[in-house]
Formats: sequence, C-alpha cells, structure tokens
Amino acid sequence: MLSLIRALAKISRIEHGVMVSIGILAGIIASTSLIKVLNYSCKIILGCLTGILVEVTLFVFNDIFNIKEDRINSPNRPLVKGELTIKGATIFGIITLLGGLILAAMVSFKSLILILIIIILGMIYNISLKKRGLLGNLIVAFNTAMPFLYGALIVNALDKVTIWLFYLMAFLSTLGREVIKGIKDLEGDRKVGIETIAVKYGVNKAAKLAALFMVSAVLISLIPVMLVRNPVGYSLLIALTDGLLLYSSWKIVQKPDSSTAGDQRNITLLAMSIGILGFMTSNCC
Repeated sequence: MLSLIRALAKISRIEHGVMVSIGILAGIIASTSLIKVLNYSCKIILGCLTGILVEVTLFVFNDIFNIKEDRINSPNRPLVKGELTIKGATIFGIITLLGGLILAAMVSFKSLILILIIIILGMIYNISLKKRGLLGNLIVAFNTAMPFLYGALIVNALDKVTIWLFYLMAFLSTLGREVIKGIKDLEGDRKVGIETIAVKYGVNKAAKLAALFMVSAVLISLIPVMLVRNPVGYSLLIALTDGLLLYSSWKIVQKPDSSTAGDQRNITLLAMSIGILGFMTSNCC
C-alpha cells in the first residue's frame, strides 16, 4: 500500500498542483481587495482544490498516453518503472477528474465551463497535440497561465486589465520554456516522432524563438508598473524575474544544447515563481 501511495504521489507531480493553487491565489489577490478575498473564502478554497485536482488529472493522463516517449525521455516515471499499472493510473485519473469537475461546479457555472475547457485542451494535448510542436506548446502555455484568470474569475474580477497582462506574461514565459524543453529532449523526441521546433527547424532557431517569447514577456511586464497599486513592490520582484528570463534567453541562444536547456528550464521556473510573488505584491499597499 505504501508503495502504491508513493507511486500515485509521484505520478501526480503534486508540486505542480501547489504551484497551480498559488497561481490561483495570485490571480485573486492581484485582481481584488483583501475584503473581497475574505468574502469569497469558501469559493477560493474550492477553486484552489479544483486547480490541484485538474493538474493531477492532466499529468496522470499525460503519463498514460505518453508512456512510449517517457521510456526514452523520463525513464523514472512510475508507469515506465512498473510502480503503477495503466489501469490503476486510469482509475486514479478518473477519480481526480470527477472530483475537479464537482468542485468547479460548486464554485460557479462559469468556473465549471472554464475548467472543462482546460481539461479538454489538456486531454487533446496528451492524446495527439504533444507531437505537433508549437501547437502543443501553445496549449501548454494557455493552460499553465490560466490559474491567474481562474483566480480572477472566482472573485468576479476578470475585467481588470492587469490580470490579463499577468496572464500574457505567464503565457509567453511558459511558451519560451516549452520550446526550450524541445531542445532538452531533442534526441528522445526525434526517436518517437514529436515534431518540436528543435526537431523540425534545428536547435538554433528553436533557441532564438524561445528567447523571443521570453523577451516579449519581459517587455509586457513593464506596462503594469503604471497600473498596479504597489508599483515599488511589483517592480522589485519583476525586475528579478525579468533579469533571470533575459539571462536564460541569452544563455540558450549562446549554447543551444540539451545540458544548457535543462539548466535554463530550471532558471525560468525560478523566474516564474518570483514573478507570481510580484503579481501578488502588485495589489498590496
């Protein structure tokens, strides 16, 4: 039983679920006042739990549909190592899927619709679009940045301009990071027929495109300085985020190989984590 629990925890990538819930909270805090946050406390808890369950669902089915690729690129995954059966993973994925949908419906009808869109796109990506290079990267970026908008939706604040700017920054940063992943996994992707930018056009063009996306995110990050309630706090954290993104952009263009790509993916993850703190700080006096 203990080994099963460990395998389920591993396939869930729960650390990503925590990041999703933090992103939802960032979207809430960045788009409304503290009083409103308190008024929506129950829905916020349900929304964060929804985000975690949806994240778990998509990662579980990602491992199920992509076991062939994982045997090359990620040999330590539970399904590849035989720590968990495909049937067991499927049952677990269905349970988390139903749980996520039920909780989303409890938040609101709009919440349910948005979560359904995220799940449908995520499943389409898992089944087929992962092999379609940039199109797959676009879906990953769309879903990864969505917690900020979902948080704003929970507190009925989707009309706030800054939250859409934050979404766009996260979208572009993630898009760049996904293109870099294609450089990191070049050999494995080539063997199993995944048409990433790196496979189709070479690592040099992939690196330049990734850098373009991340630099675009940096440029957009300058706009909210004039709109947020706490420009000083926001600017300090976003400056650090931007510095890391620019550094990664420069490094991957200078040396677009698997080792560098792996290092820069870690750095961009750190940058995005700091950026989330910047989003949270933006609306605090």
